[in-house]
Amino acid sequence: MVKNKEKGQVLLIIILVMVAVLTVGLSVMSRSITNLRISREEATSQKALAAAEAGIEQALKTNTPIPAGTTLASLGDVTTTYGVTINQISGNNVLVNGGNLVPKDEGADIWLVSHNADSTPNLSSPWNGSLQIFWGDTSGACNNAALEVVVVYSPSPYRFRRYVYDPCPGRRSNNSFSVGVSGVNVISGNSFSYLTPAIPISSGFIARVIPLYFSSSIGARASSALPSQGIRIDSTGDSGGTKRKLIVFKGYPQLPIQYFSYGLFSP
Repeated sequence: MVKNKEKGQVLLIIILVMVAVLTVGLSVMSRSITNLRISREEATSQKALAAAEAGIEQALKTNTPIPAGTTLASLGDVTTTYGVTINQISGNNVLVNGGNLVPKDEGADIWLVSHNADSTPNLSSPWNGSLQIFWGDTSGACNNAALEVVVVYSPSPYRFRRYVYDPCPGRRSNNSFSVGVSGVNVISGNSFSYLTPAIPISSGFIARVIPLYFSSSIGARASSALPSQGIRIDSTGDSGGTKRKLIVFKGYPQLPIQYFSYGLFSP
């Protein structure tokens, strides 16, 4: 009887050891499979990103869209494709700087006149209308930028007019800026918490919008359609089902900030 009990104990120990070994083995195998999958996903993600970057580079050189699914490379069962769309930024509602953050103290331009084929501004047809500028988020008035808007207009010699707004009461007590109007507004899918009153513009050429204290996203609404502000390039790369997307804004050459700071305009 004792020997039979000992045999039963030995069998139980062997089973427990086998279960432990199988558990460890399955755990190692599962981790290896997970690592292989992660490595594969990282590799395809990098290929997809490279394809999207290639699409951006080609579009910047040629200003030509690329049909979605265009093959960039094929290796084994993994095919890498890309596609690029190009859209002009114009109309009554536009996102300044393509919707990207506008750097504080530098600003970005809102062109009121069209451009020639060589990207020089066409000054023969100045713009007339009114312009509202939108900026800021819900983080609080004093956590958002103040705004300076400099409008360049004719007649020759060119003149400029400056408007300044600040939603923060504490800063306004020092800088004496006008109050920015509060209220959520949506421009081209982007929400903004502050806006300027309508700024009247007669024979205008360009408006430089400069965030102060903080960088900021900025939108603009015009009483009549604005000309092209540049192009937005959307490039999507796909490798083995993994997709990466890049968005780039290509605007027109900017005037040096010193022009707007000191009014250095020539006839």
